[in-house]
Amino acid sequence: MFDNGSTGGVGAVVDDGRPVVDPLVLPDMLFATAQSENMLAAQKVLGASMLSESRFNAELDVSGDVDKAWRIACNEIAVMLTCSRRTAEVHIEIGDALREFLPLTKASFAAGELDYARVRKIVDGLTGAAPEAIAALERRVLASAHRLPPGQLERDIERQLFAYDPDAAAERRRKMLEHRDVRTRADRHGLAQLQATLSANEAVEALGLINEAAGSVCNHDPRNASTRRADALVALLHGEQGLTCQCGSETCEAVSPAARSTAPSRRKPLLHIVCDLATLLGLTSDPASIDGYGPIDPDYARELATDSTWQALFVDFRSQAAGNRPRRRHAPTVLPLVTRRDCLSREPKGCGDRIRAMQRLVARAPDIVRRSDGHGAQPDPPPGALTYAPGAALAALVRAVDGHCRFPGCSAPANRCQLDHITEFDPSDPRRGGWTIASNLQCLCRHHHQVKTYRLWTPVMLVDRAIHWTDSTSGLTAVTVPERR
Repeated sequence: MFDNGSTGGVGAVVDDGRPVVDPLVLPDMLFATAQSENMLAAQKVLGASMLSESRFNAELDVSGDVDKAWRIACNEIAVMLTCSRRTAEVHIEIGDALREFLPLTKASFAAGELDYARVRKIVDGLTGAAPEAIAALERRVLASAHRLPPGQLERDIERQLFAYDPDAAAERRRKMLEHRDVRTRADRHGLAQLQATLSANEAVEALGLINEAAGSVCNHDPRNASTRRADALVALLHGEQGLTCQCGSETCEAVSPAARSTAPSRRKPLLHIVCDLATLLGLTSDPASIDGYGPIDPDYARELATDSTWQALFVDFRSQAAGNRPRRRHAPTVLPLVTRRDCLSREPKGCGDRIRAMQRLVARAPDIVRRSDGHGAQPDPPPGALTYAPGAALAALVRAVDGHCRFPGCSAPANRCQLDHITEFDPSDPRRGGWTIASNLQCLCRHHHQVKTYRLWTPVMLVDRAIHWTDSTSGLTAVTVPERR
């Protein structure tokens, strides 16, 4: 596969008769391999689309039977690729979409710049949208696809569609409600999967009830967290309000399900919906989001708001620079009056555009990437800044704005992340160390929090909560942005 280093190939050397790649060329080799793989994947789906079109039209000319023509096309491709019929249909659908209404995505995929997973998210996200919406958003979606992992890309596409045409997004959501369903599917070793397709708020509420029931036992219960959740679901389906603790102690303080029988059978658990005030008041139609789910259309947020208790969290992150701007005298922050005309004139931007803009800013002014003191350019610590654990309101605010783990390529939801001090908190001298303030906190999943603790990667907070990451080993850099601004 690789040439010997003496031949001037990719830099391989021979060790005991086996080719070994020179570590210095591994990054380039890995990139070239991924690019080639992407190009071949593009050829596969585009080829499947063209072959199916040919077989479909040929049979249609003979028999006029649309169903028969489609079966001939997709089954031949399924056998040829040794995949399931459904997988063949997906390949054909992606190829058709690229050829019919996604020319920029098709070109990028064919050039090896995008992988199959991201292309599928683009096709799934834009299929069904109005042609003018696709034409207006494709370039912006493509910018996000080059910079976001598939999970974040999916949410970014939704957010852009919601912002471009909120009324159409609301109508699509209402039509999709008829697809709500529950089904089972066989797993291995005597297990089965119970799959439910619900509305966003129903799904988050259901998980909240399951977690609440699973947490009704004491800390000495021998079951792990996932087993307790499964047992909690079964208990709730049987009309029980919680689990029976299996710790075996006669003095266990966990309340038995029988003691909860007087509890109401139907109540609404805590549901975190993040929505700016202008959207809530109908002045604008920016996308909202449900904690644990992702973006929702503004009409859905207003619908949920009519039967909710709201807690306001006001912040201007742009005024809380992380110390990487030239210092200037503090002036009172004046919030301008927001009018409907001002709100509706704002053009939505995808995460990809924001990352690209920040990368250009770093390229023009590399000095902004420097470690901050973690004080947010504030002369004195605000209340709570010298306490290690952030308060509930601050924690909710950071999670609401970040939306997910801030490490490059990670889509772990913010509600499952830990809050990390970008500039380390100093318990021996809290005033000197990084403070517990919004501009010094970020969401990191457990794995990437440990990566940062080991100093394998170094984050620096830039303006608008963008974070610049540097790999301490290779010098590789990346920029991430929060889901909300």
